[in-house]
Amino acid sequence: MPFLESAERRRRLDRVAAWHRQELADGPLVRLTAIEPDDAARLARQHQPPTDDAHRLWSWWTDAQAAVSRFEQAAEATDWLADAFPFHFVNLGPGSLAAFMGCRTTPQPTTLWQEPLIDDWATAPTLCLHEDNPCWLAAQAITRESIAASRGRWITSMTDIGGAMDITSYFRGPEALCADLLEHPDDVRRSEEAVLKGWFQVYDRLAPQLLADSGGTCGWIGLWYPGRTYPLQCDFSCMIGPAMFRDFALPILHRQAAGLDVAVYHLDGPGAIRHLEAICEVPGIRSIQWIPGAGASQDVADWMDLYRRILELDRNLFMYCRPEELDLVFDRLDVDRLVLSLPRSDPRSAEKTLSHLDRLRRGRKRVQ
Repeated sequence: MPFLESAERRRRLDRVAAWHRQELADGPLVRLTAIEPDDAARLARQHQPPTDDAHRLWSWWTDAQAAVSRFEQAAEATDWLADAFPFHFVNLGPGSLAAFMGCRTTPQPTTLWQEPLIDDWATAPTLCLHEDNPCWLAAQAITRESIAASRGRWITSMTDIGGAMDITSYFRGPEALCADLLEHPDDVRRSEEAVLKGWFQVYDRLAPQLLADSGGTCGWIGLWYPGRTYPLQCDFSCMIGPAMFRDFALPILHRQAAGLDVAVYHLDGPGAIRHLEAICEVPGIRSIQWIPGAGASQDVADWMDLYRRILELDRNLFMYCRPEELDLVFDRLDVDRLVLSLPRSDPRSAEKTLSHLDRLRRGRKRVQ
């Protein structure tokens, strides 16, 4: 399928920017993509990562031309519908900053995983960005290759840098870090300071290239903004209470958000909900992306109270839903404040969903 025409891409990006500013008057934003089943099966076969050779698997993740080519082939076969636009997520695994700062990286067919770096704080290495780290070099090379190959056809994302406490959790392992908060709090704070410095070094190195390409930046969740944006997070927050979150995580979030024009917060799992009010104290965090997480209900109806709570805190909401849940969403929520991410489908099912969305928009009521 052809990529979006320039004027249509600009219209969709303008709508995303208006959503960030809470100026969208004909919401929701809807991310809907479709692909022919035969094309999906063909691409899955062609793009299957090697599992019999660690060196080949490493190259599958880090070879810039191959990574961009896989994305381009998939994007060309995809229908980008409603408010969706092609964006290339430069994917080197979650929290890739941990690798950039020294964690050993293990390639797997579905991700790159970071091994713990620190056995004992007394013998911990100096925590800093390693300019010669292979993952960091790959992130820069893939970003450059993606921008050069796009020729205005897609948006290139910031790689997944991660959250400050999450990176420290990679350094130590989550169980050890829980004990460290009580037994070695000063070491944890020093680690967070080093991570924050590395975080901005990576962001500030990549952001000018993204800004020059599209006039904005885009994180791994695909929310573009005409300026500096990123999805902040602290998945480790599920393992700590409100007092420790305010002590260790919240100050870092304030400083990260202060270095951006607008931030989204990635709220992942029921254990993170207890920190919502604290997160919304950060002025620069204007939106919440909610993911129920593994083992939790994925049904929109089961999280309706949370959605209303987020909106009442004057934050926009990025949520996932199925086509059959759209009626409930339009009936219960202020859809001008929403991004709805729907599952990828086949073109015929997607057309039915678009028709249903059109009917809902024409018949919508304003939710207070």
